[in-house]
Formats: sequence, structure tokens, C-alpha cells
Amino acid sequence: MKVEGHTLRVRSNRTAFRYLGEGSQPLKDAEGFVDTGDVLELRDGRYHFIGRRDGTINVGGFKVHPEEIEVVINRHPEVSMSLVRAKKNPITGTLVVADVVLKTPESVDNGSQALQRDILQFCRGELALYKVPVAINFVPALAVAETGKLIRHHA
Repeated sequence: MKVEGHTLRVRSNRTAFRYLGEGSQPLKDAEGFVDTGDVLELRDGRYHFIGRRDGTINVGGFKVHPEEIEVVINRHPEVSMSLVRAKKNPITGTLVVADVVLKTPESVDNGSQALQRDILQFCRGELALYKVPVAINFVPALAVAETGKLIRHHA
């Protein structure tokens, strides 16, 4: 393994040469490494997963990784899980919004605006302002693949 350009690169004797199909590019670089697309950040001598390169949201020139925001939202005591996504905006290009599943769905009926404000305040305490969602949408469920990963729809 190695980190190059803030992304994780891995090498294995079992890596395929390329994807099937006409005109597909080689997977491996000259040294046999494959770019996973996982963005890493070095903090205190350890690498931390920040998100996927292909899922980056551009907010007024700032790069935002949805997974980083989801980690913060998911630490809120009322939240079961969340999905952060982009929303088009004529001024900044995109804004950050979050779909949130609560641990107790009846919390939505009992003061959802107060809970939205609380989650946003929680985010403001841990994230740069441009990373804080402009809206929190409470949803009953999120699409999850058989692997347990959130299904993301990239525009």
C-alpha cells in the first residue's frame, strides 16, 4: 500500500489488468498499484479515511467529502444513520444537505424543527461552516446495499 496525491493505492498479484469492454484503461500504474479512489488525510502520524474522490461535493470551491459529515451527524444521540448529498445552488454551485434516519422515528412528530436545529448546531461545533448541511431531511430509511454500504446516487 501507498498514499499518493491523498489517495490510497494498493498492489496485489491478483489484480486484474483492466475492466472488460472496448477502450477500458489499465487498472495498474507502472509499479503495479491501483488507485482505489479512497481519499485519506494524515493526522497525528495516522491516515484517516475521508471519503471517495468520486463523491466529493464542491461548495464554492471548497471540497467536501460526504462521509466526513456523516460521521459527525451519526454521532448525534438521536441519529441512527445519515446520507449527505449535494443540492444545486446558483451561487455556490452546490450546497450540502443531509437525509437522516432517527433512532426513534416518533421524534420527528415531537418537534422536528427543534431536532433539526440541534443536529445542525452539533455539526457547527465540529465542522467548518461550508461543510455544515443547509438542510436536514428526516427520512424513514436509506437505501443500503447487501454489503451494508449506503447506496449513493451521484449526479
